[in-house]
Amino acid sequence: MDPRDLTDMQLDALGEVGSIGAGHAATALSQLLGTPVDIDVPDVRLLPVTEVPAVLGGPENLVGAVYSRLLGDLGGGLLFVLDCEGLLQLSDLLRSREPGTSKSLGSAEEATVTHAAAMLISAYLAAVARLTELSALPGPEQFAFDMLGAILEGVSMQIGLKVDNAILILTRFSTAGTSVDAALFFLPDPDSLDVMLGRLGII
Repeated sequence: MDPRDLTDMQLDALGEVGSIGAGHAATALSQLLGTPVDIDVPDVRLLPVTEVPAVLGGPENLVGAVYSRLLGDLGGGLLFVLDCEGLLQLSDLLRSREPGTSKSLGSAEEATVTHAAAMLISAYLAAVARLTELSALPGPEQFAFDMLGAILEGVSMQIGLKVDNAILILTRFSTAGTSVDAALFFLPDPDSLDVMLGRLGII
């Protein structure tokens, strides 16, 4: 399906799934931190995968990403992406440290961010599963710190299918004194987007 062929109603439905999923993710993050987490209304878009790098600064932009392949009724994968600054900010937030404490990415920071991303991905998929009545489960998480273009190429190879489109959810998680901008990419296989829209009753 070409994103340009989607109707306004279909785009609104995908936006609703993204908003509810982001809300579930904020709740999961609040439980992890033991403190309230606010979430801005997310920017939800459906765009060709080839246009994804431009949204986050280009294919050579260094980012931290956590990837999980989809299991169950939907095929594809999910990618949680932070730029370098956001990666360190989230690490400080999760480790109850003053913002700006982390200066570089080490094994402790990597493990902490991967754990948080796994919770956020699971929360998003729980919303997708509830709204579509489909089984949507995350596979094992993998962390990477590399150029965005290289990460997307590696993810496409792991999925093993041609992925044409990405549902992009841009959002900001905020607590007292700290805010973190993040992007969650849902990369459905060629049939899964149609299945989701069908279950939402708009295809």
